[in-house]
Amino acid sequence: MAPKIGQMLSRADEKKRVESWYLSAARDAGVPIPFEETSGEEPDFRFRMASGELGIELSEVLRPASSNHGISPVEQESFHREIVKSAQARYYDAPNATPVRVGTYFTNTRGAKQDRHELARALSDFVRVSAARADPIASFAHKDAPQGFDSVVIVAESSPGDWWSGEVGGVTLPDIRSQVEMRIAEKNSLVNTYRSNLSEGAGLWLLLYSGVTVARSMPIPFGIESWFIPFRFDRVFWFASLDRKFVEIRKKS
Repeated sequence: MAPKIGQMLSRADEKKRVESWYLSAARDAGVPIPFEETSGEEPDFRFRMASGELGIELSEVLRPASSNHGISPVEQESFHREIVKSAQARYYDAPNATPVRVGTYFTNTRGAKQDRHELARALSDFVRVSAARADPIASFAHKDAPQGFDSVVIVAESSPGDWWSGEVGGVTLPDIRSQVEMRIAEKNSLVNTYRSNLSEGAGLWLLLYSGVTVARSMPIPFGIESWFIPFRFDRVFWFASLDRKFVEIRKKS
């Protein structure tokens, strides 16, 4: 079924809100971004200054599926959140459920498929029979946790918040470089479109960014100053929000 117009607008508004946040955060971290931007599309933001117009396009650098046994870390994180949300709902559907907050880490299946309904049921059933052991905290790791989970923590609280799941993972230097190059190449193919939407002689920058969660974070590696990557933008920056650091990518002529 196609999404409703209101839903499409909401997603577009959320995307722009996220982009605005990263633009501001990168500026606070030291990227020389002017103030008083106007949001739009192709490029994402425009600035009118005495020296002329500037356009800035944004693109997120994510951990690739190759870093996680062929599964995108972002997709896996979303999959885990759905399981935990479903488990919480199942748990509180039972009458007289003890109020608890639950945190969990999933077992690394190394790319093997999992059944979300089975995992949600396993977690909710486990918490139901183990909640009484939380005084106020009960921890279960490895062999004591239900199948599919590496650890489960149950906290007895009178007004508990949502249950949560943590993520683990790593990334290699080749992963990082390939993702940076892919994001630049993808946006580089649209440079003519960006420039056609700006005034003649306007500046055009690309701002790459990485998030703060395990699934979305990518560290700026040591030695990136020696990288030379081809692009048609005037300047390209990469802002890593977890470390609140940025680097300007050097252009290969």
